Amino acid sequence: MNQTKVDGIRFDSDVSELAREMVAQRRETGWRRAVEDSMLITGRNLIRLKRNPIVIVAIAIFPMVFLLGFWIIGQKLFAEQGIDYLPYLLPIVNLQALYFAGLGSAIMLAKDIETGMMQRCRAMPISRVAVVAGLVLAYTVRGLLATMVLMAIATLLGFRFNGGPIAALGYLILVLTFTATCITGYSILALKLRNPTLVDAVAIIPYTPLLLMSNGFSPTENFPAWLQPVVRYQPVSVTCDALRALVSGSEGSLVLFGASLLWLGGLLIVLGSWSVRLYRRLGSAV
Repeated sequence: MNQTKVDGIRFDSDVSELAREMVAQRRETGWRRAVEDSMLITGRNLIRLKRNPIVIVAIAIFPMVFLLGFWIIGQKLFAEQGIDYLPYLLPIVNLQALYFAGLGSAIMLAKDIETGMMQRCRAMPISRVAVVAGLVLAYTVRGLLATMVLMAIATLLGFRFNGGPIAALGYLILVLTFTATCITGYSILALKLRNPTLVDAVAIIPYTPLLLMSNGFSPTENFPAWLQPVVRYQPVSVTCDALRALVSGSEGSLVLFGASLLWLGGLLIVLGSWSVRLYRRLGSAV
């Protein structure tokens, strides 16, 4: 049997060839490898979500409480301004539910880092995008379930989607893109801080500028004049405007949809690249 010598150690040539074939078959690169590994990580994360009773509360109870609470308090006030508050309110409560899905994903990722799960993933020959992609896909399912619950509750309150099937598809696309962008952004926070308690404490900070300082709960005109340009053109406000236009089927909904998709798609690319880069460096830092 032929032998090869590497760093002073002798290997049978047949064994060396077999090892090279195994590495070639189970490489970390390539789109097929990325898809297969991402689906595997997604399944694992979905199982964890299924076993966590808090997720049921986050999917069903929290969105319902927020929708009913704001609607009961604000419907008369906004009626005086000529605004039907329920279709105005629903998009921002929907985005808020997706935001909390992102927060939950950051805590789960931080726990994986703390327990050493990420070290195992780094040691295994899996695609380097699979961990982030699997997290995004699993929590996107959670976001979709929360969206369905909100739509059902709003329908009981008298909400009607007037935009038609094409607009409904556009609404779904924006919900999916917003969810993916939010979760990817929060994965950066988890990969930076790596401590679940610290992530839980800090993760609420983006809520104030992105949701409260938007036209989600109140029209842009109700903000101070100097703040209105920021409120009007930030991504959450643009997405809210697009979702409301799609719900009502109003003219200009296509333009607003494109503007929102451009905002969210650009953020998703930037944040996704940053997140994968941080994961690649995690092995030497943990």
